[in-house]
Amino acid sequence: MSNRTKIILLLLALFAFRTLFGLSLTFFGSNEIENDALQTYLIGLKSYTTGTWPYFGPDQYNLATGYRSQIPGALEGLAIGLPFYLLPIPEAPFIFLNLLSLSALTLLAWYITRRLPELSFPFVLTWISLLPWTLNRSTHVFNPSYLLFGSVLFFVGFLEALPGFSAKRIPPVPAFAMMGFGLFWNMQFHGSWIFLPVFTAGVFLLRRRKGSGSPAGEMIGLAAGSLVPAVFLLPTFFRYGFSQGPEGFLRVAVGFNAGNFKEFFTLLARYFSLPSFEIPRFLGSGTLERKAFFDGFLWLAPPALFLTMLGWIQPFVLLIYGWLPDFRHKDSRMVQVLIILSFFWIWFCFWFTTAGPASHMYYVFFPLLLVGYFYVWSRLDFKPGWKKFSIVCLAATVWFQSGFIYRQWIKGRPLYADRGRIVKAIGERDFRLLAERRTGGIY
Repeated sequence: MSNRTKIILLLLALFAFRTLFGLSLTFFGSNEIENDALQTYLIGLKSYTTGTWPYFGPDQYNLATGYRSQIPGALEGLAIGLPFYLLPIPEAPFIFLNLLSLSALTLLAWYITRRLPELSFPFVLTWISLLPWTLNRSTHVFNPSYLLFGSVLFFVGFLEALPGFSAKRIPPVPAFAMMGFGLFWNMQFHGSWIFLPVFTAGVFLLRRRKGSGSPAGEMIGLAAGSLVPAVFLLPTFFRYGFSQGPEGFLRVAVGFNAGNFKEFFTLLARYFSLPSFEIPRFLGSGTLERKAFFDGFLWLAPPALFLTMLGWIQPFVLLIYGWLPDFRHKDSRMVQVLIILSFFWIWFCFWFTTAGPASHMYYVFFPLLLVGYFYVWSRLDFKPGWKKFSIVCLAATVWFQSGFIYRQWIKGRPLYADRGRIVKAIGERDFRLLAERRTGGIY
């Protein structure tokens, strides 16, 4: 077979695996938080079955205070609802989401291997496609799952626009267009988009200082890229006013949160765990739930234990190893500086919010961390036995994640727990046959 044929087959295999994984995750929850996926799905299903424009997307709520609101913009509702017109089956939004997320991972793998040509594109693509975070947070119809697509576009554009670091694979104007698109895409799926504008402003000012490129062209590129997803915000603002946008931020803003200030090391560990084998967090919320996961599935314990131990080591390697001199890649130090500066920016932002520093809040930085991850990997790639160790890691990953899918189908609460109701809701064009939207939802 030609290399092109092999890559196509790999993409098809990864797409099938990731789609099955997403379909196996919890859809029908037993409490408010576990029902987030169901409620996300309902926003798109409502748009399809009622033929209405989804003015608002993800729910924002606080169980302690009773506060409820929604993020403005139609992208979430359309990303979930429009696939039903092409394929009126319950799985349609999952198929579309996984096309989006795998295309983003393919772009990221291409970019990493263009910067680090000693690494194999199929290997990098397979590795990042099977990581716990990309499987659990970009395959299931849930609002953070759509962040990967926007974040990859944003950070690839950012890195290509950065003077002294660009691999010159993407010209400055398209790079700024990618940043604009990624920013306004993420804005309609999660509040963590607020981390990103400083990067766009910073790279623009740095280019002016270095005398690089055309400011007018870059601004036009940024505006053109922003306009594509931004048009889905405008109907909401025209109908409901501009107060809806900042409302969610104002509800959680504080003068200073000493508790989050003290979470420095917790946040640091979570931040560097994003591109690692962070297995335990996706097995349950505590030790008892994680032990219960293996009841009747002890054959999953060996790969889970191996990957978990590796996942504990990886953050330390990423944090420390990235500072060591790399004579083959002079730009490796800049990657590490960007990663550390990004961490301090996240920490600083959490000083002024009541929201806790949960890992999904900075999932938008996942692409940047992966670039740094493979800069470290490229140093180890030439060591004796490293390729065999890589194959062992991939084998353990496939073993565990395949078993995870099987276990979820047997003991979990996936979409297929009550697929018949979804089929009926689609056929009779009545989303309420599946479930009601949350009380207090604007749409």
